[in-house]
Amino acid sequence: MTTPRPVDSHHRAAEPSAPHRERASRPRHRERASRPRHRRPPAGGRVGWAGAVAAAAVGLAAVTVALGPATTSADAEPEGNVVYLGDSFTANPDQTRNLTRDINPLVFDGYPSREGCLQSPDNAPRQLADLTGVPVADWSCTAQTSRGSLHRIDRAIAAGDIHPGTRAVVLAAGMNNYGPYGALDGVDILDPRAVRDAYLADMHAAADRVRAVAPGARIIVPGQLTVADPVTAVYCAVNVVPDRPVGFPLPLLRDVENWNRANQVDAAREIGATYVEVRDGSADHHSCAPDARRWVAGVVDTTTPDYHMMFHPSRAGSAFVARRIAGALP
Repeated sequence: MTTPRPVDSHHRAAEPSAPHRERASRPRHRERASRPRHRRPPAGGRVGWAGAVAAAAVGLAAVTVALGPATTSADAEPEGNVVYLGDSFTANPDQTRNLTRDINPLVFDGYPSREGCLQSPDNAPRQLADLTGVPVADWSCTAQTSRGSLHRIDRAIAAGDIHPGTRAVVLAAGMNNYGPYGALDGVDILDPRAVRDAYLADMHAAADRVRAVAPGARIIVPGQLTVADPVTAVYCAVNVVPDRPVGFPLPLLRDVENWNRANQVDAAREIGATYVEVRDGSADHHSCAPDARRWVAGVVDTTTPDYHMMFHPSRAGSAFVARRIAGALP
């Protein structure tokens, strides 16, 4: 397992802004309401028809989000806090609640959320808070891309969660950039180079916005848990018979996982952030691993322990991510 390393850069960019907030309860932090050699994206070339497969896999459980009311600075997080932004791999809410939230507002009752975004009680941000005792403001949301995270950064600033005393800001979104939500951002998701360029621009903008308010905060870019078997490229969508996962090869999904990691490494270097390796350390815990070792669920799955959404992390997977980030905190 590699240790987190800071990487430097002198290039930054700027970008747009946006609009809100909600509360729930959780233990220690306050709450309100993809091993082999990795190929970089081919320069310019299009993915073609198979892009639809990867887009479907990447965006499998993501849904759009609604916004809630704004908050006052009285609710701001204390000095030395961490702000954690990410997509559904981070938020990782209960699947039934998440799929019905637009028609049943009761799903928010007694369940953690932030401005319309449901969040699991044992997701990586909450486990990070429990592990370190550091206040963590969870701004993760299903369906987030790096572009969508810019809006969440603006909201976290407006809410007082990102402030001059903030210790670290975690920027975990990126995989959804290759799926339908990346297309909604106006990016040609069939062109890996276009996805990469848009992601890097978003990360420069994110770093600029964070540092304008919290110049001393460490920006952390964590990798993502391995989904497909990194050797065979098989994604196991059916996990029903104990320790007998059933899957099929999805080479493009493995490529997207590797491209996403390469993008994150490059972004961290360019914006002077700390990249935290997650993919290598989770390479033996992919969707086709034995039940007790599996950290990412299938689609039809009765054997992965303690997971909340199909195609998403188990509690143990989120715990691994939390431990890796804890080791990178200043």
